Amino acid sequence: MNDTAPTAVASAPAPSTDQSPPVLYPLSDGIGSVALIQHSGDDKMIVNAARVSFGGDNAAPLTGRDEKLISYLLKHKHGSPFEHNLITFKIICPIFVDRQLVRHRVGVSKNEVSARYVEVQERAYTPTQFRRQAPSNRQASVEDDGTLDQAAAHEAWANASQTAFKAYHQLLELGVTREQARGVLPLSLYTESYYTFNVRSLLHFLELRDHEGAQFETHLFARAIGQLAEPLFPVTFRAWRALHHEQ
Repeated sequence: MNDTAPTAVASAPAPSTDQSPPVLYPLSDGIGSVALIQHSGDDKMIVNAARVSFGGDNAAPLTGRDEKLISYLLKHKHGSPFEHNLITFKIICPIFVDRQLVRHRVGVSKNEVSARYVEVQERAYTPTQFRRQAPSNRQASVEDDGTLDQAAAHEAWANASQTAFKAYHQLLELGVTREQARGVLPLSLYTESYYTFNVRSLLHFLELRDHEGAQFETHLFARAIGQLAEPLFPVTFRAWRALHHEQ
């Protein structure tokens, strides 16, 4: 379990124009970000997808009865009505975070920037605070209790990143192909992707990653994704959160 569970996601929207998508910056560094690109469907679409089984879909506004149906569907794990919608995000995150996101491929589409086609920018994530390995969980971390040499850890991280990028540029200057030169780059390198979820896949993802047991940085990105998606499907998210609170 991660003892440094995030409480909020830093919000620093892009310059305010009608064309600018909503953006959150989970790592508060001005680079790592989640932008809402587009979406289709709403809570009513979920209700209609369920009611069509009985020929009861309609164009009427969402009612209290519809809201109860959404709660029922979630409680009893009737998932298919939640698949008839799409939410697309542009996510810029460290490669090690992206590896945690890309594991959730059922109901999720992904396209990523390719270091075979473009030269990589020198953008790498640096933690503001290093954590200790959890003593009883091989995949978790705990807050530093004051025994970590934070300055030495930052120096080692920075040196490794600088060495990797220097080697990358040297390989390119020697004429080595981009697809091989990228092999020396670190997992802290920022990558960017379009991710498209349906609501069923998104709720499954959030259940696993917007959770204190997830890696801290991944948790922050999951929290941001949920914050941007929730206003689009408010009834569904309210029912989902109530159900998980009961559990």
